[in-house]
Amino acid sequence: MRISNKTVVQSLLFLLQERGIQHIVYSPGSRNAPFAISLDGHPYYKVHVKVDERSAAFFALGMAQQLKKPVALVCTSGTAPLNYAPAIAEAFYQEIPLVVITADRPAESINQSEGQCINQKGIYNNFVKAQCSVIEEANGDLEVDANHLMLAKTLNEAIQFPYGPVHINVPFKEPLYKEASTLNPFTQIRSELPQRIEIPSIPLFREDWKHLILLGQNTDDSLAPLVQKLAKLDNVLVLTETHSNSHALGGVDCIDRWIMSLSEAQINALHWDVVISLGHNIISRKIKALIRTKAKAHWSIQWQNNPIDTYRLKPSVFHCSIHDFLQFWLMNVKTITEDGCIKRPSMTNENQLTEFFNHRPFSDLKLFYHLTQFWPTGAQIQMGNSSVVRYIQLFEQRRDLRFFGNRGVSGIDGSTSTAVGAASVVNQPVILVTGDLSFLYDANGLWHQPWPKNLKIVVVDNGGGGIFNIIEGAKNEPSVPRFFETPHQRNLIQWVNGWGLKAVEYIELNGEDLINFFGNHDYDVLVVKTPSAVNPIELDLFFEYFKQQNERVENN
Repeated sequence: MRISNKTVVQSLLFLLQERGIQHIVYSPGSRNAPFAISLDGHPYYKVHVKVDERSAAFFALGMAQQLKKPVALVCTSGTAPLNYAPAIAEAFYQEIPLVVITADRPAESINQSEGQCINQKGIYNNFVKAQCSVIEEANGDLEVDANHLMLAKTLNEAIQFPYGPVHINVPFKEPLYKEASTLNPFTQIRSELPQRIEIPSIPLFREDWKHLILLGQNTDDSLAPLVQKLAKLDNVLVLTETHSNSHALGGVDCIDRWIMSLSEAQINALHWDVVISLGHNIISRKIKALIRTKAKAHWSIQWQNNPIDTYRLKPSVFHCSIHDFLQFWLMNVKTITEDGCIKRPSMTNENQLTEFFNHRPFSDLKLFYHLTQFWPTGAQIQMGNSSVVRYIQLFEQRRDLRFFGNRGVSGIDGSTSTAVGAASVVNQPVILVTGDLSFLYDANGLWHQPWPKNLKIVVVDNGGGGIFNIIEGAKNEPSVPRFFETPHQRNLIQWVNGWGLKAVEYIELNGEDLINFFGNHDYDVLVVKTPSAVNPIELDLFFEYFKQQNERVENN
């Protein structure tokens, strides 16, 4: 095994291994060469070489999302670290651990017209849990030991609750390619690993309260039996977002569909004494608006100290695990039955859905209905942003499926790279569903090699930013076609083929077409063209249909 003579590299690789961080995503460069020397042939680390730093960072995000442990990133100096920023911001708001290691020029080169040289200290100030810039060229025992301790403390922040990214900036002087015959003993000192400390919080219960429990992004599979019990309580309404992965457990899984089906009288009658939020990053704008006007109080179950005040209700914060909170809460809460309680309309009537779509033209909505019926068994669904996540949430999903999406910041960049990273560390089928602009925006996501054989991509080609045709305000804006939708002129089949992958295109498809695609190992990408003018009309009719169904039930 080769060893760089840079002591900070020796320390970092020792400390990463001590914390079980095995995957390193490395982007080629010159200033980070000392890391390349020590990683070349290293028996412990699994190194993934990715040229484009923006794509590389989302690739690492996808891996860490699935592994539930940190993944390290290593890049050269200059603009390379800046290209990490979108994925680091996403990781910060999703509480996904990344260790971001940026090589840097020595202090005397900063702002002196040197190549690939910017001020890299604090470049991720708002999006990392911790950061440090190590002592340059530490060779004396005291300096090496000081660096080692600084690195250990910074790495510990990535694996302490709440998880999140940390930044380590490493200035290197030339020469960069020298090797050492032995490891410096001060770089091999074991450090204390952080312990998870839970602070139990005991809320006050009122037997006559109505409760809304809202499950957002990245909750845990261990919650399933607790969520099922909660959904049976008379004075508790459980709402689950798709990416909470607490769907199909008895709560309302299609939040927007439920809200849009309610009559004016039902909306007026809604109220909650307390909203309990589990997880973060709620997709549904409609439920956020309702809570802000219909709820009296908000309890936020979170690890970080700053209250997350999504609903502008000045939340009470409980610093404990979601699992422990729910378990304690279920032991203490009592149920009530209130005659005036709003009854939830059933979302499980498959005949109603079939009846509706049998008489409707092909559209974005109908495509997502077909997808719901024919997802591969046990698949992981990576959701692109904008309209994709919203369409998926309109349909109930099977319990064997798991859903993920970059909803921390909700940008369209990086969806493909994240899916490739996720697929590279899991065995089950991974399906990325993405819009055409998002797919083109992250074109370098197709550069990753080797391409995961368990990954399939469905591209919804509706001619541009289709989200702006279905959200309030924007859809009536006359400048939408030019300034919002930004239609592209790309042939997506040729685009995919140019990356050495294979794609198939449909103008309209049915369930059998999806079965063939998911089961066919010859094709990697499915491009489905949908009519941009028809899509918003079909969505409005869909909501109106369920409102009418609900009114019939109420009248009977």
